[in-house]
Amino acid sequence: MRSRFIPSLSVAALLGFATRLLPAQLSVAVPAPTPIGIAELRPGIPASDGELTPAVRAFVTRGDSLTGLQRYTEAVVAYRHAAQVARAEGHLPSLTMWHLASAHFYGGDPRRAAQVLDELRIEAAGFGDLAVEAVALYNAAWLSGKAGRGRDAGSKVAQLEKLLRSPYMPDDVRTFVAGRLSTGNRLAVTQ
Repeated sequence: MRSRFIPSLSVAALLGFATRLLPAQLSVAVPAPTPIGIAELRPGIPASDGELTPAVRAFVTRGDSLTGLQRYTEAVVAYRHAAQVARAEGHLPSLTMWHLASAHFYGGDPRRAAQVLDELRIEAAGFGDLAVEAVALYNAAWLSGKAGRGRDAGSKVAQLEKLLRSPYMPDDVRTFVAGRLSTGNRLAVTQ
C-alpha cells in the first residue's frame, strides 16, 4: 500500500513542477473582462432587466430543452408561457420572445418568427427600450426577407433607418445595427 502511495505523490509533484516550467506560449491565458458595449452585442436579444425570474426561467429552460430535441412546436408553447408570465410580472419579455422567434424559425416558419419579433418591437417601444426595438426590427426585417416577403422587409428597413437616427439610440446599438445593414448581412428587400 505504501509503495503505491509514494509513486502517486511523486507523479503529482512532478506534474505540478512541470506545469510551472511551461513557456508563456503554452500557458492558458485567462481572458480579461470585456467592457459593456458592442463587444457583448450578439445577433440575439438579451434579457430585459428583471425578466428572468424563476418562473420565467423555468419555462425558458423547458423551451430550450425542447428546442435542443428539435421539438419546436412544444418549445413554442413553453416560450409563449414564459412571455405571458414575464408580462404578468411587469417585464418586457425580450429574451423570451427571441427564443420564441428562434423556435418558429428553426421549425421552418420564418414568417411567424418575423411576426413574433414585430410583437416584441412594438412592446419594446411601449417600454421605451430603443435597443431592443432596433434589434428586434432588424431581425424581423431579415426574417421577412427569408420568408420571401421582400416588400415587408423593405418597409421594416425604412422604419429601422428612421429609428437609428434617434438621438436616444445607444451608440453601440446604432453602430451594430447600421453595420449589419451595410455589410454582408444583406436583406432580401423589394422596394
